[in-house]
Amino acid sequence: MNFTHIRASAKDLNVHLNAMRPAYDGSDSPKLEFDLLREWVEGQHASFYKVTGKGVSLRFVGRFEESTYHIIAMTGKGLGIAAPFIIDRIRECGYDAIQYHTYRKGMRRILNRFGFAEAQTLRKFDGKRETVHRLVLGSKHG
Repeated sequence: MNFTHIRASAKDLNVHLNAMRPAYDGSDSPKLEFDLLREWVEGQHASFYKVTGKGVSLRFVGRFEESTYHIIAMTGKGLGIAAPFIIDRIRECGYDAIQYHTYRKGMRRILNRFGFAEAQTLRKFDGKRETVHRLVLGSKHG
């Protein structure tokens, strides 16, 4: 699996950012959330990655707070293949947990498959809801 850090100074940053717009389908304020994502990436308050491999082409933005890595948004295909690699990479960085925000039922099912548990429902809008899922990471060495 190949992880590429997309820097805020990248000439094609807007192309990568625009590919993140579908992550906010289901949001009651997708433009506001997307603009916040852009601000975090451009201000280097969040990191932007592209993950590629056989059957995988994902982009995600994440940031850390208090030993937890928060995946703010993700788009693309192949999460079922890439998830173990992403989880291991985050564990190797020394984080205690991963949190993932989603609006999609299908994503909730995928997260559950990898041991994430629903930790919180943030909002409900038009019959849709944003949930936060959490995976507590065990020690890589113990």
